[in-house]
Amino acid sequence: MKSVYDPSTEFDIARSETPISEDGYKIGEPKYLECAYCSARVLLTEEPSPGIDELAHDPFCGQRFAKTTWWQEHFTAGSPSA
Repeated sequence: MKSVYDPSTEFDIARSETPISEDGYKIGEPKYLECAYCSARVLLTEEPSPGIDELAHDPFCGQRFAKTTWWQEHFTAGSPSA
């Protein structure tokens, strides 16, 4: 399993390109967390929102299994919480 902190992983923050009246975000305000290599993205909200671990990567994306240390410690086989 690859770490999201590995220098070869890339994620982008996409900013709103429309006025607040259209999407609720000011022009230039961070709107999405996106994978730099596929169509995976999650909407950034004021409420807790999904993060890097929840990105639904395309099936053949090289970052599909990139996870944070926290996720790896809590959800992989053999971890104390698994």
